[in-house]
This record gives sequence, C-alpha cells and structure tokens, in this order.
Amino acid sequence: MHGRDQLVGIVVLIACGVCAAQKVQFTPAEKSVVLERMKVIPESDRERAAKLRQMFADAGCNGTSLTEQKVDGGEFPNIICRLGSGEGNTIIVGAHYDRASSLQRPLDNWSGAAILPALYQSLRQRKRSHNFVFVAFADSGNQPSGAEYFAGHMPRPQLEHSAAMINVDALGLSPTKVWTAHSDKDLVHALIVMVYTLKLPASQIDIAAMGNTDSDPFAARHVPQITIHSLTQQNLVPGASTQFRPGNYYDTYRLLCGYLAYLDESLKAKAH
Repeated sequence: MHGRDQLVGIVVLIACGVCAAQKVQFTPAEKSVVLERMKVIPESDRERAAKLRQMFADAGCNGTSLTEQKVDGGEFPNIICRLGSGEGNTIIVGAHYDRASSLQRPLDNWSGAAILPALYQSLRQRKRSHNFVFVAFADSGNQPSGAEYFAGHMPRPQLEHSAAMINVDALGLSPTKVWTAHSDKDLVHALIVMVYTLKLPASQIDIAAMGNTDSDPFAARHVPQITIHSLTQQNLVPGASTQFRPGNYYDTYRLLCGYLAYLDESLKAKAH
C-alpha cells in the first residue's frame, strides 16, 4: 500500500509540474538553422572555438556578454556567453567541443557544443529570473580540463549562487537520454515534467563507462547538476560508429529549450 501511495504522489507531482510547465515561454530556433550547424563539423579545436564564437555572435550574444577564458595548460579557450544582469542566481549550461580521438565518433563532442548558441537564442527574447551562462569547454581527451578550470575559477559568491549545471553531451544519436544515477534528483524530476509537457521521448541510460564528465567539477563543488545525452549501450562499445539522427537532435533541442525555461521558473519558486 505504501508503494502505491508513493506512486500516486509521484504522478500528482508530475501533473502539477506539467500545469506549471505549460505556462513557460521560449522561442526555439528553426529546425533548419539548428541542423545546419551539424552539416559541416570543424576538424580542429582551433576551428571549433572560432566557429562557436561566431555562432554565439550570430545568435545575438555580443560585446561583453561573449568572452574567452584561457585554460591553464591548454591551447584553446573556454567560450562563454552570458545572458542576464549577473545579479542573483545562475544556471550554467555546458558542453565540451574538443575533437574526439576516435575517427568513428566525429560528431560526439561537437553536437552538444553546437547546440549552445541555439539554446541561448531560445531564451533571450524574454526577461529571465536567472542569469544563464553557456560554456563551450575546451577539454582535453577524456579529461574535463576546461570544465575544471571554469568551475575552479568561479568566485565563491558565484558558486553559492549557482542554482544548477546542465551538462550536454553527444546529442542526436538517439532520443534524449539522462544519466540519472549521476544527476540531481530534482533536476531529473524537472526534466520528466517537461518531457510530459512537450510530449517528447526521453529515457534513462547511465554512461559511467565514458569516464569523467563536465558535470564532475560542479558536483564536487556542491552545484546541483544533470547530464543529458543520447548515447545508447551500442554507442558505448569501443570503436562503434555513430549515426547522426537529425529528428532526434532537434527533439532534444526543443526539450532543452523548454527545460531551461521551466527551470528558470521552478528554481525561482523553490528559492522563495
């Protein structure tokens, strides 16, 4: 009986969340615009950094809102786009852009980073309760060096006002996946709410076999975090090739747009 009551409680929470989520507002970029950025994948990390900076600028992130952060020991910078006044709480959205070492996986590290400018674009049309910081991390190999440098150089007040870190990795290989075992349960719940609201597919697959992720440095500093990806067990087999699925990629983009807009409202309510 206790298990049934618990299930009913979860269903009620999701239903209440869906009612609130239906009121959030965001403006997704056109499908053609989002997919165009995956047609040609820059080969070198230098080209990727330059391309990301240009894409952020094209999305409307300019001036002091768009910066580069030199990473100690690394050749290339973190690319950072900020939305908001800088006062109050912040939601960090990150993905790494370094070139994958495997020739069979050319798009994995680009697919998450390339979606960041379009996520910024979806939120910028309306005033937000949170600041948003979109970061393309200059990682190295399997080490989240760019993410570690960014998190390690955040002033304590910024860390204390970081409401969430959304880690985006390897999109467009399948419908949206979430690494639940490595994610904050409240952030996972909020994602489920938006899945139901937008009627988009999503499921749970843990990717511990992939090693370190860009969310780790934030988790170590007690920032709530979640990892969203599209890897399947087949993708995790060493040497396995990957096939890009445009429909899945755009679905994940739309889900992320709604998710960020919903977090902006739900985390505000929770803070109060």
